[in-house]
Amino acid sequence: MSYRKEIQGKLKDGYDDVTNFYNVSLNKGYAVLEGHRGIVSFENERIVVKLRRGTVELLGENMIIVSSQKEELVIKGKIKSLNFDGVY
Repeated sequence: MSYRKEIQGKLKDGYDDVTNFYNVSLNKGYAVLEGHRGIVSFENERIVVKLRRGTVELLGENMIIVSSQKEELVIKGKIKSLNFDGVY
């Protein structure tokens, strides 16, 4: 059992309700966002993704959403910058 699942089982409200768990991984040509709460807006040069508390804005060129699952989002393209708003 993973540490996160163990903690989640011990907390009445769940781990993500207590913390702002998210992870952004940048690799050449793509980004992976874990722990997102949905897509706020999508254009090929700007994508805004909702987090538990706040948002993250990705700016770049030719960005497309390759995969969107419950808690993981994969974005391909030339990502130039990330801007976090309201994240703590």
